[in-house]
Amino acid sequence: MNFQLTDDQQLIQQSARDFAKEYLDPISLKLDETGDFPRAVFKELANHDFLGLHLPAEVGGAGAGCVTYVAVIEALSRSCAAVASIMNSQAMASYAIHHWGSEAQRKQYLPALVKGELVGAFAIYEDGLMPGVGPEALVATKTATGYSLKGTKAYVRNAGEAGVYVVFANTDPRHPKASTAFVVDADLPGVQVGERVTTMGLRGCPVAHVAFDNVAVPDAAVLGTVNRGFEISSRTLALGSLAEAAQTVGIGEAALEHAASYTKQRVQFGQPVFNFQAVQTLLAEAATDCNLARLWLRYTAQLVEDGNSFEAEAAMVKSFLVRFGSKILVDSCQAEGGMGYVETMPLPRLFRDIAGTTLLDAPADFPEGVIAASIA
Repeated sequence: MNFQLTDDQQLIQQSARDFAKEYLDPISLKLDETGDFPRAVFKELANHDFLGLHLPAEVGGAGAGCVTYVAVIEALSRSCAAVASIMNSQAMASYAIHHWGSEAQRKQYLPALVKGELVGAFAIYEDGLMPGVGPEALVATKTATGYSLKGTKAYVRNAGEAGVYVVFANTDPRHPKASTAFVVDADLPGVQVGERVTTMGLRGCPVAHVAFDNVAVPDAAVLGTVNRGFEISSRTLALGSLAEAAQTVGIGEAALEHAASYTKQRVQFGQPVFNFQAVQTLLAEAATDCNLARLWLRYTAQLVEDGNSFEAEAAMVKSFLVRFGSKILVDSCQAEGGMGYVETMPLPRLFRDIAGTTLLDAPADFPEGVIAASIA
């Protein structure tokens, strides 16, 4: 397999880098301080066709494929991983609707999601041990015209900004794992977004609990097949894991680039500290981890493009970066010495953001279970 990007893919990646320099670099520090949702930048993502990279042209997408999509996420994350996280949540919603939605659902939601007229969110997690278990579990009760949704989804990204939620609810009280996916408009009566959660990093991407107080949805809101939501959630979460891996690599690259530049300028004992073997070892290990992750990331993205199973491979790259993502930041910070710990430097923000790409998912979503099941 050729891991090099094609000429077209390189052009789109360079376009993303130029976009990041023009639109993200000027606001990255402000977003980290205020956490404000970057509405103007979100619209520019649509204007540059980034919101539909992974979708085919017939539904309004760019038809660029998954390899290009993760390359763009990586490039954006070098400047502002919060914006990449917003884009990832948008992509998960549109991916699920494209692959499992009815023709009517595709026509209603996909063009608006691609054009940035609608913000999408993917609501899967709950405060209980697992979705469908606990007093606040989201349950869908059958009615004469559809379903009534009651319960709460936890830590929903893009919450409050989203105009549509892909929501998973239990549809069989005898079986907690019997979930069904629904496409739910945010303006329906009973949809209540809670107070925004203050997160450690990725602060421009809003996170909140979303309650559903007897929300009435028609049968046409069902995404896919009743009681078959597990396939939708597992594959879409795997795509989300790929994007989070790309975010982690992009953040790591930004830290490594800054550390390399700083250590070439910082002089100790008459020479740049970059010349010291200990510093070179730290930077070399960080660079190696970034490159290994990127290769596995592109391999897995190609599996997605080819229509092959990719859940195990996505879990592997995520597991790798859970272990080594933060280490990249630690090594970069150690290379910079005490200055790397100072808030006026970029590494503290990058530290907070990289934690969000590896820790924000629910504890039950550990990738090792998916990997073990694939080799059993």
